[in-house]
Amino acid sequence: MIIDAIANICYPSRADSSFQESPEDITEFIQSRTLPYPSQLEDDFARRALNLGVEYGMVLDVGTRVGLAALKLLWQNENFYSIGIDSSGPMIEHARATAQAWELGERAVFQVGDARKMRFKTAYFDLVISDSTLHRFDDAGAVVREIQRVLKPKGALLIRDFRRPNRFRMSKHIREHSTRFGDTMHRQIEAAIRAAYTKAELMRIVHDAHLQGIHMIDTNPNYIMIERRGETDPGSWIIAREQYR
Repeated sequence: MIIDAIANICYPSRADSSFQESPEDITEFIQSRTLPYPSQLEDDFARRALNLGVEYGMVLDVGTRVGLAALKLLWQNENFYSIGIDSSGPMIEHARATAQAWELGERAVFQVGDARKMRFKTAYFDLVISDSTLHRFDDAGAVVREIQRVLKPKGALLIRDFRRPNRFRMSKHIREHSTRFGDTMHRQIEAAIRAAYTKAELMRIVHDAHLQGIHMIDTNPNYIMIERRGETDPGSWIIAREQYR
């Protein structure tokens, strides 16, 4: 009770995530991916996901946006196949075009979908990733529960999202962080940071979803990372497929 009271004083209330993307917003987001900072963030995220103990299998990218996190995994490991879902049709179209340009279209599928009600089998994915997406949901718990459902019992997990700073740092944090994504992204980055969850809020969401073996990783003061190591499934259909090529 005391901890919650202190948090309420130090941290501003989370803004709702009803931000509506315009065609211009989508174009600005796509263009921002070419800048050094966002590109390095994606490279670091992919590198960490590749070192979580799973060497083969199906990858699910929740909130894939333009698909770069999943595609960078596939580019570096030919034994992964991926499905990326996002609520934005234009983002998915761009992800599909990028997959074809990178000659990964046979291993990467992108589709419009609701992360709160995913139409996948239970315990189907060997690795689930989600980069900078949870803040887009006011009911992030529903997303995490679905992730828990579709992830194999020994599957690996990597979630990263913006960290909502305390009220004393908010304005400076938004100003400094948004410049790394380009001037045109200021409005989107501000909306994302104000709608982001605190570490305590995410810990509660993960606990309520009954995700086991989870660790909160502090590698960047601007982000929160949730990680679980996994194991390659010896019964994976992808491994069986490779044996008969």
